[in-house]
Amino acid sequence: MSGPEPGGSPTPEAPQPSAWQAPPPGPAKAAGPAPGVAYADLGIRIGAYIIDVIVQVILFAIIGGIIIGIVASISGAVGAILSVIFIIAFEAAFSAIYFIYSWTSLRASPGQKALGLETVNAADGRTVTQPQAIRRWLFLFGPFILLSALQLVVGSTLGGLFGLISFGYFVYLLYTTYQDPKRQGYHDHQANTVVVKRTAA
Repeated sequence: MSGPEPGGSPTPEAPQPSAWQAPPPGPAKAAGPAPGVAYADLGIRIGAYIIDVIVQVILFAIIGGIIIGIVASISGAVGAILSVIFIIAFEAAFSAIYFIYSWTSLRASPGQKALGLETVNAADGRTVTQPQAIRRWLFLFGPFILLSALQLVVGSTLGGLFGLISFGYFVYLLYTTYQDPKRQGYHDHQANTVVVKRTAA
């Protein structure tokens, strides 16, 4: 046990950590790519996607309602199978057209536009090309559509497993987006894209 040195002042005690210390900060975020432009955070991107889901549901109900009603009117097992296949295929095609067109023609989906976001080429901020947009859509939505189709094919026995895999992939996309300094998720890295927000210069 140490004490004060002879003729000297007591040795100061090392400060003890407080039990109420603030939690460690989250992953560092890179500075914006240009003046007036910042990398979009995960929260606002989720908000934009929620808006896109609402818009898609409304458009899907208007455009696809009549066609699906005709297919569903076919009686028997064949009609039921055709209805399921058509709904999945139509939903996939509708989603692909909705997002790929928006990213390549408007630089943002309607939900992103509403919140001031843009999906652009990560290298130079230019509008994404169609191959880029297709890759981004495939890595962002493709696995969910495929797993949903498999759930319907295999039924409830393995359907739960595919549902769990789908949820795991969703969490992985969120995690990779949150951890990346530029908020580029796994799908963004595959397509070399980044989501940015216009700010005051």
